[in-house]
Amino acid sequence: MNRRTDLLVGISMALVVIGVSLTGLLFRWPWMFSLIAWLMVALYLVYIGISRNPLFLRLLVFALACNLPQLLTDFYHARVVRTLIYDYSLFKVLDTPDYIVAGWGFAFLQLGYLFLRLRPRLGTGLTTALITAGGTLVHSWYEEMAYQAHAWRYLDARMIGHVSLWVILSFALIIATICLLLAWLERRKHLAWWALGGVLNGIGIFTYSALAVALLR
Repeated sequence: MNRRTDLLVGISMALVVIGVSLTGLLFRWPWMFSLIAWLMVALYLVYIGISRNPLFLRLLVFALACNLPQLLTDFYHARVVRTLIYDYSLFKVLDTPDYIVAGWGFAFLQLGYLFLRLRPRLGTGLTTALITAGGTLVHSWYEEMAYQAHAWRYLDARMIGHVSLWVILSFALIIATICLLLAWLERRKHLAWWALGGVLNGIGIFTYSALAVALLR
């Protein structure tokens, strides 16, 4: 972690917020979700290749590994309980659109980096609370913008705007879990541990969202 990496993460996060907001409020082009998501993954891969930053590589492995159980999550919500509809995808892996696969990769990397950066100064508890609150707010905004851009939507659920309550609760639990998993993983160097952490996080995504749907639908 250094000043250069801080700038990369901070600027890229700001660009994502701006890009997603313009997509939902102005352009209404759902394909921009694919463009934004894959550009972010490509940016971080290039940075890893240039900087040889091992922490960034471990964070990306962690973030992308969560997609393995996540494929079952989208299948469950789209096909079983039928509360989620994806109206756009460049391509799908089972029922998961491409930009969701890439989105976990860059979003969890960003959140994880912020946690590891702030934790030495603020402590685990306060950092987890701040990242969870801020991350839930920002990602709920992404959900609203996705609806406005006709990328995906929720059915038969209690909403705040066009974002289901069960998704908001799921985000909070997922982001808090990411923080706690990274507190455990921080000193582990082998990529296998980070991949395992990502899979555990993906299992958490399925579990939290399934329970939240049952409680808040």
